[in-house]
Amino acid sequence: MASAVLIYVPSIANFRLSWLADRLTMADTATVVLAASAASDLPRNIQDDLLKAVGATGIAIRNGSVSRLIATVEMPPTIDRIVDLRSMEPVMEIFDAFDTLVATEPRMLRVVGESHSGALIELVIGDAALRAAMLRYSVNILWLSALISIILSLLLYLSLNRMFVRPMRKLSENMVAFSEAPDDPEKVITPSGRADEIGVAEEQLAGMQRELQTTLSEQRHLADLGLAVSKINHDLRNMLASAQLFSDRLGSLPDPTVQRFAPKLIGALDRAIAYCQTTLAYGRAREAAPARRLVALGRLVDEVGDALGLVGHPVIAFENRVPPSLEIDADAEQLFRT
Repeated sequence: MASAVLIYVPSIANFRLSWLADRLTMADTATVVLAASAASDLPRNIQDDLLKAVGATGIAIRNGSVSRLIATVEMPPTIDRIVDLRSMEPVMEIFDAFDTLVATEPRMLRVVGESHSGALIELVIGDAALRAAMLRYSVNILWLSALISIILSLLLYLSLNRMFVRPMRKLSENMVAFSEAPDDPEKVITPSGRADEIGVAEEQLAGMQRELQTTLSEQRHLADLGLAVSKINHDLRNMLASAQLFSDRLGSLPDPTVQRFAPKLIGALDRAIAYCQTTLAYGRAREAAPARRLVALGRLVDEVGDALGLVGHPVIAFENRVPPSLEIDADAEQLFRT
């Protein structure tokens, strides 16, 4: 709209000057023949026809110091303003154009210009027809500007819709679809390859969606693994419970060797059962809070040696040098596994 105003202001001023120049040209063309007439005064009917054709009330030619009145009405009107087309400044042209548009009363103009022969031609004309022509021109410019604005607005809307609205709608629709099925690889957005901010957003969104799917897949695998471990622990606990029953029966046998190893076997089975129960209780391979107490470290080392088969080994000499009186504050089960 601002550009239309900037174009309209000089164009309406130029239209006013062109309209007046056309009237001078019409008068000049008509007077070329009439000026060659030997008669000093033209007949009344010819003057009226000439004035009617030009739309003026008076036409005169001035060549040097000689002036000749070509045609005029019987009662010449009073001149309200002089318009010299030979020396017009752009600012004054614009001012005069808007002055003509906003004038409320018709005015008589004395228009001065140069004819084809080099003489000056003067034209007395009312500005009512000029104002009407300028108003029609302004209305045409208004409609043309409105049409151009509508076309430009439509093109701008289509451009914005194609460049920004549709890609942003695609992003939002993809995020909604991905949130409904985050584990579906088909829901990962396919970047358009644009080099602007929307293209960067598409690339980053695609990367985040792939990372999220990888994380979900890993968590699903971990959940399946945890379920399998829980089942194994459950079955293993049952088998260890059965083994514990057999170890209890072994403990009742009078054989010295059996009496020596049976408590250790029972302790190992108890630790295994306790570990399975802990794993089932927490649902993962995570230790429970340590049950700290004073533990005789030397005795614990002997148990570890027996469990590993180091006592009486034919090649490895196992020697426990931990003082029997040394006790530490720790969880005996966790320290044993360590």
